[in-house]
Amino acid sequence: MYGSPRPHYNNPRYNNNSRYEEAKPNIKITFTDEHYVDEAEEVIKYCQKNHFKALGSRGKDEVTYSQLRNLLGMTSAIFDATNIADLKTVYEKLTYFRIQLVYTAGRNEAMKSFIETSHLLEVVKEIDQKRADDEKEQRREIIRLCKYMEALVAYFKYYGGKD
Repeated sequence: MYGSPRPHYNNPRYNNNSRYEEAKPNIKITFTDEHYVDEAEEVIKYCQKNHFKALGSRGKDEVTYSQLRNLLGMTSAIFDATNIADLKTVYEKLTYFRIQLVYTAGRNEAMKSFIETSHLLEVVKEIDQKRADDEKEQRREIIRLCKYMEALVAYFKYYGGKD
């Protein structure tokens, strides 16, 4: 039909390559002791709107509880090391966690969207690059990262994420 616009022309999620791409969320992560739990909930609520799937994927990519539990397992090891090991060991584990985030994001579009929405990679990079003079402050930030990951998994389960 000539003259009738196609519905996707005005859709901000539609690009010129005839594929839908995910609209970037406007979720600001401050990563402070006062706000990280609320921010984790906001991230999961956003992901829930898309049923924990990435728009534009072929339907097979989605965030699952087991994927998040794998990441949580890594942060649990980091948490334990933070309380008993030297910082060099902790930063080695943090670097490995960063690599796993990138690998996971590369394998699954929905997990990539989740990692980007939650700003996990940016938080890890910032902690790694900061390496404050105050060892106690360094450990506090690493522990906050671990608790943030735990909050993400808890809210995922609470809001009905898939096992």
